[in-house]
Amino acid sequence: MEERYQSRIIVDLLLKKINKENGKEEILLALRKNTGYNDGNYELPGGHVDAGEDIINAMIREAKEELNIELEREDLKIKHILHHYKGNCLKFVIGTEKYKGNLKIGEPAKCEKLEWFNLKELPKNMDKKMEKVLQEIENGIFYDNSDFLYF
Repeated sequence: MEERYQSRIIVDLLLKKINKENGKEEILLALRKNTGYNDGNYELPGGHVDAGEDIINAMIREAKEELNIELEREDLKIKHILHHYKGNCLKFVIGTEKYKGNLKIGEPAKCEKLEWFNLKELPKNMDKKMEKVLQEIENGIFYDNSDFLYF
């Protein structure tokens, strides 16, 4: 019998806010460190889905662990899906503008800093695949299965 395809499942949080000083929309990015993957680059905060966990519960758990914030299930919406079939990865970008608590780094060994960025002024050391994902979300593209710079 042929072995079935299996994927790692990842959730990333697209947390948005309006900057009160300039009125522009911003997103939260995390600067990775000491993870062995993409260290020194900014990405959306997130992580892997655990066995027996649905993607929304995983996002709620990851936000608590990584950002020290509480998310409500009804406030979360799937914004984008990436299927990296050659890298055995399925990534869900989940968005919200609502959270409870004070943002702070919950895993300082893996994250150097959290920073808000305007979508039109992303950092130079932004992960290229994540930059592409953010452009796709802005352009209303919900699904991507390309192999552009993935894993």
